[in-house]
Amino acid sequence: MWVREKTFAVLLVLSLVMNVFLLAVVLCPVDDRSPAVPGSGEVTAAPAATAAPLPVERTTGTGTASMQAPVILQKIEVDQGNLFLFREVTEEGAMVNVSVEVVPGKGRVLVQTTPRMGIVFQDAANLAVTLAADHSRADLAASDIIFSIQGPEDVSEIDGPSAGALMTALLLSVLEGFSLNESVTVTGTIDEDGKIGPVGGILEKAEAAAASGKALLILSSENDQVVDRREEPRTLGGLRITRQRPVVVDAKEYLEENTGIRVGYVDTLDDLLAYVRAPATAS
Repeated sequence: MWVREKTFAVLLVLSLVMNVFLLAVVLCPVDDRSPAVPGSGEVTAAPAATAAPLPVERTTGTGTASMQAPVILQKIEVDQGNLFLFREVTEEGAMVNVSVEVVPGKGRVLVQTTPRMGIVFQDAANLAVTLAADHSRADLAASDIIFSIQGPEDVSEIDGPSAGALMTALLLSVLEGFSLNESVTVTGTIDEDGKIGPVGGILEKAEAAAASGKALLILSSENDQVVDRREEPRTLGGLRITRQRPVVVDAKEYLEENTGIRVGYVDTLDDLLAYVRAPATAS
């Protein structure tokens, strides 16, 4: 009887110990360090995307570039031999050397004054710097840009926006490091959007460019017409009278036939750069 009671007491104690152990297993969290597999109702966070780096402004070195450009020279002749003062203004084409130099400085745009430069030319120089810096993403804060023109000695002042496109291309050749095609010349304005605009006197400019040995003249596509004066003979009362009648003709055909220079049209700055870049030489 006593043995049975002792056995019963031992079994009771073992039962209590097992119950305590099972309770501890249920209540204590399991330390599972392996990644859990998401169930059908769970959403996992996507890995964070790496942001693409922004374009970096290129560092600006030093350099020079130059190109001959056609201009219109006005000559004023005054005749004081008669009682009345007579003044005659004539226009003719000429070639001038336009150059740009990039040197260490303070972000200034400078224009040499021999010959003197007008206000419009200075505005065109500042716009050329802005467009070239935007196109090449060059930081010009620590550089000075110096434009200069070398023309005939008898010219006292040069002004006008017709060299704006050329100055932009010259500066880009320094900033982007490409060579210029020496057989090409350019005349045209340029606006804030990089659009190449028309200029006057393209016949005289084409004659000057051809005489200097240039093979190609680049014009704005808006300069596609030129006024030609054709003679019309008439007979009146036995007299033969000839008068000149203005006729609008195709500029490219007329200039190439009468001056011998080839003509190309452009609309944008990128169009112009495709012409003025020197052809790549085969290695």
